[in-house]
Amino acid sequence: MLRAVAPRRRPRGLPSWVAVESLCAFDHAAAPVIEEATLHPDPAVRHVAATVIGVRPVPGAAPVVRERLAQETDPRALTAFVGALGWVGGAQDLAVLSELARHRDESVALAAVESLERLGLPASVAALGPLIENTRPRLAERAAVALTELGPAGRERLLGALDGDTPAVHPAHYALQLSAMRGAGRGVA
Repeated sequence: MLRAVAPRRRPRGLPSWVAVESLCAFDHAAAPVIEEATLHPDPAVRHVAATVIGVRPVPGAAPVVRERLAQETDPRALTAFVGALGWVGGAQDLAVLSELARHRDESVALAAVESLERLGLPASVAALGPLIENTRPRLAERAAVALTELGPAGRERLLGALDGDTPAVHPAHYALQLSAMRGAGRGVA
């Protein structure tokens, strides 16, 4: 399946979404093959392997993801590895995810924000807080929404941002309004 992703004689290989969907159906016996694919020379194969780890976490894959994350140069594959780290990583990954949340490629930065949220640690609030002042609107808004999902400490950070005259006011207001609308909709049958 993974070999079919990398183009050989054809102009294009197997679409990555087909490979991901198929590989997710395999049991844990496929884990070594998926981990090995993270080292493949073709970035499309690495992207598929990292996506599978993120969609269907592979037990024990955290060290592999961390190692590849430090070496990956392809933005699409890097985005998938960052997303996977949110599923298989832990508190020791906060620093690298915080750094990647400032990455120049917005897809990588957004994946880091989602991974920080997914980790759900109290320190995630501290990592996400400054991002609501980011000059990239999508990133600032996504960080603000992530803060609403991290409980009272995250919402408190957003409420504090409403008091100032900084770029954080708009993302904080947006996220709090969105959270209120979601909360109001939960009671509707």
